[in-house]
Amino acid sequence: MGTRNLDKDKSEAIRMVFQRLCGNDEAVELAFGTLHGEFKVLAEAPDRIILGISDLERGQWRLKAGSRLTLKLLDRGLPYEAVVDFQGHGKLHGVEASHVTMPRLLRALETHRLADFVPDRPTACPFADQRNDVKDGFATAFGEDGLELAPPEGTRILGDMLRLNATSTVDLRAAVGESLVLPVRVAYFGEKVWGLHLADSADKLAVGRYRRWLLEAQHQQANRDRSRFNPGGLESTRLPGRQDLVRPSAAPLKLLVDRDPLLLVLAEGEAFPARLAEAVVRKFGVAAFDPGPGPVKPALKDLGVDDEGWGRIRLILIHHRLRSGSAMERCRRLIQGEACPLPILIAGTAEEADLKRNRAVTAGAVDHLVVEPFHALSIFRALDETLKLIG
Repeated sequence: MGTRNLDKDKSEAIRMVFQRLCGNDEAVELAFGTLHGEFKVLAEAPDRIILGISDLERGQWRLKAGSRLTLKLLDRGLPYEAVVDFQGHGKLHGVEASHVTMPRLLRALETHRLADFVPDRPTACPFADQRNDVKDGFATAFGEDGLELAPPEGTRILGDMLRLNATSTVDLRAAVGESLVLPVRVAYFGEKVWGLHLADSADKLAVGRYRRWLLEAQHQQANRDRSRFNPGGLESTRLPGRQDLVRPSAAPLKLLVDRDPLLLVLAEGEAFPARLAEAVVRKFGVAAFDPGPGPVKPALKDLGVDDEGWGRIRLILIHHRLRSGSAMERCRRLIQGEACPLPILIAGTAEEADLKRNRAVTAGAVDHLVVEPFHALSIFRALDETLKLIG
């Protein structure tokens, strides 16, 4: 593996970190000389961060414009450090607050960790302990050469279950979406986690599958982060008297071909739905919807969708490029959150088609449909066969 650079030096990436802290009502740690304190992130703006530093605390610290502060934070469990300048103070919706500059660099403090990708929630990951008994662990982070694993609840001493340099195996089925068992070695102890390095004996093909999944997981997380990012800034929802910032809303529903059976295409923009409509116009109707972060069903009333059912829609096609979230995430939300009983296809590229098919099925879809490259006849046949199969 090449040299890893976990620092954040892109303006948008740095702003996303502070927007996550603000949205989650989290705090940062500030140091000024011998003084230390934790302060909530009240708001994030393009050029500054607004922190919950009261006038009393500001006076005790003797902060003046230009005072240089050291700032530390945790982003998805990973510690970072930055240098910021005090800019001034005032009130935000009646709350005493102070402004500091947006840092140009967030320097990663624990570059040794196997944590290139940290999921929003820990993932179930069974593993073998020193006695070769299978235990229910949880993967909290993934790296190109291994992962971080938390033990079952109630475990007090990590070394009692796996010692440093001990060997084990982990089952990554829940994360990857297919059977994938890899041998690992305990490389380090973290705070209530083991750092598990992939063993030299690991099968190269299996490691390749794991690393391809890791790249896709990072890509999907980056897409979700971009979809949630507000370029104008963000304010904490817990501020009294706060006026909600304008959030991106869904684009209007468009009926491109009005006939039955009707396909609903969820995709960013109009290019793909329009091309699909041209390819299937002889037999299928096509409605296009560019969804925002909210539920889909309330926007489909013109298609007869209501609390009783899904109206005219017979099949849903989710394109892999969405304005909000990933196709897999949207599929799960349709099935689990909106109780959608309709067949769902996830449309994407031909690259790693078998792997994507397994993940699509794991997410609840019927299949993965290759639309890049776009072969009209094969797409037409796949849609026809899916509807016939469902009946």
